Amino acid sequence: MAADGSFTKQQLGPRTGPSAVPSTIARVSVGSPSRGRRWTARIPTVSPLVFRHLAIASLVAVCLIVLSGAAVRLTGSGLGCPDWPTCYQRQITPQLSLHPLVEFSNRIVTVVLTVLVAAAFLAVLRRRPFRRDLTWLTVGLLAGILAQAGIGALAVYTKLNPYVVVCHFLASMALVADAVVLVHRAGRDYRSAGQRLVPGAIVLGGRAVLGLLVAVLVAGTFTTGAGPHAGNATGQLVAKRIPIALRDMAELHSSLALLLVGVCVGLAVALHAMAVPEGVRRAARVLCGVLFLQAAIGYTQYFTHLPAALVELHVLGATVLVVGAVQFVLSFSEHPAKEPLAPAVQRSAPAPHGQRVEVGG
Repeated sequence: MAADGSFTKQQLGPRTGPSAVPSTIARVSVGSPSRGRRWTARIPTVSPLVFRHLAIASLVAVCLIVLSGAAVRLTGSGLGCPDWPTCYQRQITPQLSLHPLVEFSNRIVTVVLTVLVAAAFLAVLRRRPFRRDLTWLTVGLLAGILAQAGIGALAVYTKLNPYVVVCHFLASMALVADAVVLVHRAGRDYRSAGQRLVPGAIVLGGRAVLGLLVAVLVAGTFTTGAGPHAGNATGQLVAKRIPIALRDMAELHSSLALLLVGVCVGLAVALHAMAVPEGVRRAARVLCGVLFLQAAIGYTQYFTHLPAALVELHVLGATVLVVGAVQFVLSFSEHPAKEPLAPAVQRSAPAPHGQRVEVGG
């Protein structure tokens, strides 16, 4: 052993006697990468821009699954495919008729969404720089899609139980919110604390907006569950309805919606009276505009006896409303728009033949 605690190659050579080390172990080089690590290194890494594009595609697919699911219900195609995951017991594809095709199209959109979210999950693991928050948001999307598949199967086998259908829609809204946050964070550096742009009272108001929005969505889905759109072609004769008077549920839903409009308008007025960035004010204006349009569609569909086309438009408005509300709250803080590139990993060159090898240095 040398004076600095290292061993030369000659000193690390094979020993004789009872404590001799097998020659195969003596040939193993110290610090050489394993085969598994070398194989992993060949997988290409994913840039933040590529991952953000995948996140945007996932958000679009989540919104499409909400609209296609509403189309299934409003066209009475909920049992167009009476089995799951196949359309019929031993047949995957549907018959060439309206209701089976609409129901099967919704399942195709679900498959596309699942593929996109799975690709995003693999991409977030290889994203450089690695982000734990993006990983958890992507895992939430993937878990939500799997849960949605289970709820959808349960809805089919319970003959469109209205409470299961309510859970199906609300889970879709949660997926939309998750995807919006994922897209927002994927375009900004959240590895350090950001700068808050609004006072604490506005932050509390934003949380109140999200809470009221959840209440409005729940009341709206129960209103639909008590209404005429049962989701099956034979309507009330097959699918059960929620035993609440439609008028009562509609009044509760509209009252909560008007309260939400009032809170949002109050926050927008307060923000325009404060010294806050224009981006926060713009987000408040957009949210108020979506709320006004959604309220107009809601009242119109109620007084025209819930035509299917307007109900579908109302579902689209609810989806846009979730996107706008989440974006409004996210605008309260500011983070850098770009992330610094990950430092390159410096690998030391292999030690020349006969050079000293440091052990435990």
